[in-house]
Amino acid sequence: MIKIKGGELEFMGNCYINDNWIEETYQRILSWAERKHGTLSEKEKKECWESAKTHAEQESMGRVWKNGIFTVNFYNGTSADDMVHTDELKGKCVWLSIKRNDKSTRIEWFDKMQIVRILVGDDWLGMELYPPQKFMVDTANQYHIICIPPEYADSFPFGWKVREINDTDSKGGFGQLGQTYRGE
Repeated sequence: MIKIKGGELEFMGNCYINDNWIEETYQRILSWAERKHGTLSEKEKKECWESAKTHAEQESMGRVWKNGIFTVNFYNGTSADDMVHTDELKGKCVWLSIKRNDKSTRIEWFDKMQIVRILVGDDWLGMELYPPQKFMVDTANQYHIICIPPEYADSFPFGWKVREINDTDSKGGFGQLGQTYRGE
């Protein structure tokens, strides 16, 4: 069994969308579009409304996993396709949205790795993206990992193609923690 801080991840059901969600999302999209482009036409406002509805439908397809520390929204197949921009991978990937229950920003790499292993398996490739400014989304202390299925992992054009584990605890530099072997 793969261990994770906060205890076992439990399935909590699908994402909940309250009655005001579409309207609130529409207002946010509309406000952003008007700041960026000025007064919108009725056609453009309708496009904003359709975008909010589409976003709500996608959000409602997410499944929620939770433990004492983390909440993970899990989207797979077509519900992950907002993050997939290659036709060959459409409908095949998983998108994990991870946040701490206490709303803090501290989620260590090892914890994210364990979440990927628990929810999609050891053979999937998980990627956390740091986009250019023009695509930046920064609305919550939430981390997004896009997971590529095993049949694409070996041929993925980036990353390590070897396994190397340091199993020796060691001190870091002055005032630094260092490497801690976790037995994996």
